[in-house]
Amino acid sequence: MRRVISIAIVAMACGSAQAQPLEQLNRGSLLPMLGTISVEVTPNFAGSRLDGCSIGFRTLTQDWIYKQGAFAAVSGGFGVMTLKGTFAAYLKVTVHDVDPRTMQFTPSPPASAYFVAGNTTTKNAIVGSYPSDTPGTIFVVSHVGPTFPVFSKGLADGKVTIAFAREKDGSDVVVAIDTNVVDTAPSGQRKYSDQISTDFLKCAQTLLEQNK
Repeated sequence: MRRVISIAIVAMACGSAQAQPLEQLNRGSLLPMLGTISVEVTPNFAGSRLDGCSIGFRTLTQDWIYKQGAFAAVSGGFGVMTLKGTFAAYLKVTVHDVDPRTMQFTPSPPASAYFVAGNTTTKNAIVGSYPSDTPGTIFVVSHVGPTFPVFSKGLADGKVTIAFAREKDGSDVVVAIDTNVVDTAPSGQRKYSDQISTDFLKCAQTLLEQNK
């Protein structure tokens, strides 16, 4: 994500850089990148056997809950996996605060994370939340029964919504993931595809069938 945003700064700022303070220049380059940057489907394997199905995402948002609208790069993944002979749903969220003056990314691990479905969340379905060796990351495992329908419906609708809190029992930062965005140009122009939902559900169906 650093590379994508850095390219955006160079591509969009040529010719006007002399007249603008660095922070204003960088903020102007970040703004078109706000939203979903990319989404991709990845099958996971263990011992040459399909072990899970994942959707990775990268987004750029503004945190108006804790940081007065400061930029935050929110990435990670979600999906289904096999766990001790059964299925589980998971959500991985990585947060980096972005300083527009220096373009420095500072890891800021969430205290909690879950999916949002209308006026409810999947918090009650959580089995456990764990820190990760990836800086700024929380890994959340949930019961698949109540969780899978939430993000599978989101995939069908083209939008999966997650929420994370920076403090225990704190207010949530809500991030909507456009699951049809497969790439974003430095200008902020998105490339769309409707294959993400199809590819993920095919993977999940295969996983289910081989574990009957």
